Amino acid sequence: MKTKNTKRSTTNKKMDKDLSNMTPDEFLDQSFESSDDEENDPKSGNESDDSGDNLPSAKRHKQDIKNLAKNHPDLYQIIRKEEEDLLDFDISGDENMSDDDDEVSNIHIPNTNLEIASDESDFEPEDNDDDEDHAPKTGRTKVTLKLLKQWKEQLATDKTSETMKNVVEAFNAAMVTISDPDNSKHCFFKVEGSLVFNGVVELCIFHLPAAFKNFLNIHDGRFEAHKSKKFAKIKGVIKSYLADLIKILHSVSSPDILIVLLKHLHQMVPYVQSFSSLNKPLLRILLKFWSSGEENVRVVSFLSIIKLATSRQESILETLFKTMYIKYVENSKFVSPTTLPGINFMRHSLAEIYHLDNNLAYNHAFLYIRQLAIHLRNAMTLKKKENFLSVYNWQFINSVRFWSELVMQSKKDSMLHTLLYPLVQIITATIQLVPTAQYYPLRLHCIQMLINISKETETFIPVLPYLLEILENYDFNKKRTKKNTATSTETVSFICLLKMSKTQLQQKGFKDEVIDKIYQLILESASKDSSFIYFPDIYIPCVMELKAFLKKCKVANFCRKIKQLLEKIQENRQFIETERNKIIIDLSDMKAISQWEKSIQNQGTPITTFYDSWFKIHQLHKLKLLTQNDAEGDYKCLGKKRPRNKNNVDHDSDLDMPVEEMDKLLKKQEQRKNKKSKKQKIQRDADEEELPRENNDLVKNASIKDWD
Repeated sequence: MKTKNTKRSTTNKKMDKDLSNMTPDEFLDQSFESSDDEENDPKSGNESDDSGDNLPSAKRHKQDIKNLAKNHPDLYQIIRKEEEDLLDFDISGDENMSDDDDEVSNIHIPNTNLEIASDESDFEPEDNDDDEDHAPKTGRTKVTLKLLKQWKEQLATDKTSETMKNVVEAFNAAMVTISDPDNSKHCFFKVEGSLVFNGVVELCIFHLPAAFKNFLNIHDGRFEAHKSKKFAKIKGVIKSYLADLIKILHSVSSPDILIVLLKHLHQMVPYVQSFSSLNKPLLRILLKFWSSGEENVRVVSFLSIIKLATSRQESILETLFKTMYIKYVENSKFVSPTTLPGINFMRHSLAEIYHLDNNLAYNHAFLYIRQLAIHLRNAMTLKKKENFLSVYNWQFINSVRFWSELVMQSKKDSMLHTLLYPLVQIITATIQLVPTAQYYPLRLHCIQMLINISKETETFIPVLPYLLEILENYDFNKKRTKKNTATSTETVSFICLLKMSKTQLQQKGFKDEVIDKIYQLILESASKDSSFIYFPDIYIPCVMELKAFLKKCKVANFCRKIKQLLEKIQENRQFIETERNKIIIDLSDMKAISQWEKSIQNQGTPITTFYDSWFKIHQLHKLKLLTQNDAEGDYKCLGKKRPRNKNNVDHDSDLDMPVEEMDKLLKKQEQRKNKKSKKQKIQRDADEEELPRENNDLVKNASIKDWD
């Protein structure tokens, strides 16, 4: 007897060991085989113990299932979930049934109370008050407008989580109806019709955030949901809802609906921070909208991004630093008047993200600036066309512009500020890489960056040699050929250009733009340095070069501008010399010199006063050029003809006028345009009197109900 029990225990151990590697179906097959073997074994009938060997087959199988639940709970739960019907056996009847009935006892008898939902239940009329809200127990609950109204009232008053769970499950059913209609039958709720669908979405967007806050007893603007005592009760509900909310953002194309959903998502960001698994899919969709959406969509997406980033989780900031910079570089490949506002927005918003953690930002900035330096070094050493093009493109220039703005905005004691010197070296080397006239636009962009860096960081950077080199080397007296006489009225803008073609180099607009940019940059640099004590000395080479240009230049318009610039610089030099002759200066006392320069800056210099007046007009012209709007200004983009006013005033000479005359001229032009626009409006209203009109403004009246 002892030997047999030992063998049986050994067999049970072996069986337990094999069960750990079995699937639910294999286990069930083996259990049935083992029961049949024991019945056919003649030795099994000679012994009687507590293991239940003499029990009927169905009852013995149930005993095995109980042992499985006790010894292997994980496997039992899998079988219970996947093959629940196989565990339900009917063992009613005589327990001492004969051996002839053993085969009958092995037959699975299904439950006679099962009901099959008919197809007609999907089309029940809404007039049945008793049946419209609740289907049979084994069916699905149909969501109606009456039920939504009831949930809305319960969300405001109910202190339990039951209503919130129902609303979230209904929202999930609505999402499944769109994404995977075949699996919608597995949902507890059934959402049919666009009206009910819109009602479910509207209920979640406008009432669910307040219900979550009330249940968690949260009253602060900034909060951490997982710190609430009741968070564990609705943790699964919130996570399920956030996952569905992220899914719905992938399916929306209307900007108006996107803005509504993104504003709602902005409210739900504090809950997202409690689930690290949702950070990656959420950031992916937000970065997509931030980089490629419409203007308002980009702004709202960035608000959610920065709210998520302020959680100060290093993993989130690492992801944002890398992905946002790559998105910025990808979208800055082509620059035009239409794409420039989006690129500028991405650059400024990306700088905001990088300033959240300067130490972490330094690591990324160092690597990316080093990468730019490697591209530049390869171009300088290999001197191949593909290496030159890897530097002379918009992606490289916009990357340098971003890092320059980031360094400018950083504090002097910040780690980012230490990258100032290598960044300036990269910009100056880029200017000198290909010093031809075709790349004058790129050179001028780089010089503008250097002036901005020098101004914001109060660091002296010599930029005048790169501007004066153009006046010295380029021949502005060269006349156009007869083939290019037709282009005499065309204007050129360097705002969205890096390189000029050979035909564009022959245009009058190119030379005009070069002189205008040199005039602007020298004036801006002189205004920046106008209060320094060394201004009269450091601008001596500039004065000499401008005088030399006036001697050799034969174009009256160019001479007029350079002469005016020379006069302003000379006037400011004389002013500084007069002021510094009034005091005795100790050049070793830097503190006293700094105080004197600040007093001169507060007092104002002649060239600063002139630059402030000129800058307002210049910004107006620049805005008009980018918007390409005749009602806004006088300039046009590349390839368009310049308009001339009735007084035959050439716009090339606008900057040569005194500021008072310029203001009078602009006021006259504005009055003429207002009169003209009024006449056009009267004529247009008269023409449209007989036309049918619609009062429906699609954009203005857009709401969440326009989902379909």
